Amino acid sequence: MLGLAAVAVVMLVAVLPAKAITERADRSDSLYLKLATQSSFAPVGQFSFSTSSGNYLASGSLIGNNWVLTAAHVVDQATALNFSINGHSYNASRWIANPGWDPNNLLNGYDLGLVQLSSAVKGITPATLYTGTSEIGSTATIVGYGMTGTGNTGAIKYDGKKRAGQNVIDTLYAGSGADARLLLTDFDNPKNIRDSSMGSNKPLDLEGMIASGDSGGGLFISSGGQYQLAGVTSFCWGLLDRKPNSDYGDVGGFSRVSAFTSWINSNIFAAPTSTFAQADTGTLALKDTAVTPEPATLALLAVGLGGMLFRRRHSGK
Repeated sequence: MLGLAAVAVVMLVAVLPAKAITERADRSDSLYLKLATQSSFAPVGQFSFSTSSGNYLASGSLIGNNWVLTAAHVVDQATALNFSINGHSYNASRWIANPGWDPNNLLNGYDLGLVQLSSAVKGITPATLYTGTSEIGSTATIVGYGMTGTGNTGAIKYDGKKRAGQNVIDTLYAGSGADARLLLTDFDNPKNIRDSSMGSNKPLDLEGMIASGDSGGGLFISSGGQYQLAGVTSFCWGLLDRKPNSDYGDVGGFSRVSAFTSWINSNIFAAPTSTFAQADTGTLALKDTAVTPEPATLALLAVGLGGMLFRRRHSGK
């Protein structure tokens, strides 16, 4: 397990009009764009949503005809949500954050939310949930609509396009074994092995890191001959340089899907008791934590990365 005397950031982007995934500086952006077009990653779409403080953008994965899995920090303050996928937009009829979600304790691993759409999505096969426990060491593909840049620059620009990058799932956090609730990856630098904090220090060919706007997006691994949804994008952690800007050396945190399949299924298959179910979990500002909701509010984009909220978190773990 790793010590947590470091800065973590929730990846939300503000909405004015809200590139995703930061990339290796020695690879072409076109390769990351192409990877995202694979049919296996078609279930990943984009959220636009409103809160009392502004408008935001985020990501999410279709897991049923009219259900989307995303991050709790995307839904917990939302007053309205819209999901865009395959060229169509769908209004949300109800949404809920996992009851364990605590905006003051991002690293507890409960950053999961469910959104029910008002109508079924056509033309997209929903993602299959990964239910195993063999994530560590797997090559994972991260998909989302966030900001982009390179490992040298960090996330510095946004163009609204879906990108995908790859990374190895290095370790678990927040619990142990099957009870662990977080999957962690680090952004290895091909020219500096000191930027590696866990696992192998050799980057994958299309190594990448999550950035603001990717919140709620999918982390996929290959299992049973198909890509399955193993994680939900939660936060970026400036483990080595204490600057969670998605550059080399930063760590990505993903809520572990296999730890929450019972909760997911119980909500999807339960008859709704109302048309709206919003969790009352407080504000998006995470106390003593660097939080930049992975969704992207256009307001935050307007002022750039400098307008994101970064706060340090200290933990005795």
